[in-house]
Amino acid sequence: MRILISTFYSLEPVVSSIHRYSPEKVYLLTDKDMDQQATKNFETLKDTFSHVVDLKRIPVNQYDIYEVAKKTVDIIDREYHNQNEIFINITGGRKTSMLGVLYGAYTRCDLVSSIHYIREEDSQPMELPKMSYDLNDVEHTLLELINTSKEFNVSEAANRLGKTKGLIYLYLKKLKSRGFIDEDFKITTAGKIALL
Repeated sequence: MRILISTFYSLEPVVSSIHRYSPEKVYLLTDKDMDQQATKNFETLKDTFSHVVDLKRIPVNQYDIYEVAKKTVDIIDREYHNQNEIFINITGGRKTSMLGVLYGAYTRCDLVSSIHYIREEDSQPMELPKMSYDLNDVEHTLLELINTSKEFNVSEAANRLGKTKGLIYLYLKKLKSRGFIDEDFKITTAGKIALL
């Protein structure tokens, strides 16, 4: 079965994606409090496609990139487990929700068939790269330690990971340079998304 995960506010990008990929199920990540125009667009989409496509509205806080990424990851994991083919459209919603869906897709890039953006000028899809956070095991474990620690301690991390403090500092420098932690060894939103 083909699955489309899409941001949603505007009607046209979602319609273009449905026509292009012919999904059987479409997940629309919408703002929790859709305004009148978005509600009208959603009703039009339902009237047009609900007899051929299973439309699922997923309400999110459009300005919470982590929440949007988490919901995207949850959908990808569930649908991939059901052996479905997954397509991502990032075009139809607010920029912040678009980024959340894109970042969520990056955490599961190997499970996603395509990530695309629909160009406004000609309604044609533009294939986007399927990128990855590419954390190795030590980086992932270190990031988890930082995320779960009230006060991160390099010596404790070195002992837990069986590494030298110098090596832990090198890993921390790399995590910081990639934006996953800040200078105080606190996890960032990007770091939390990388752990999804």
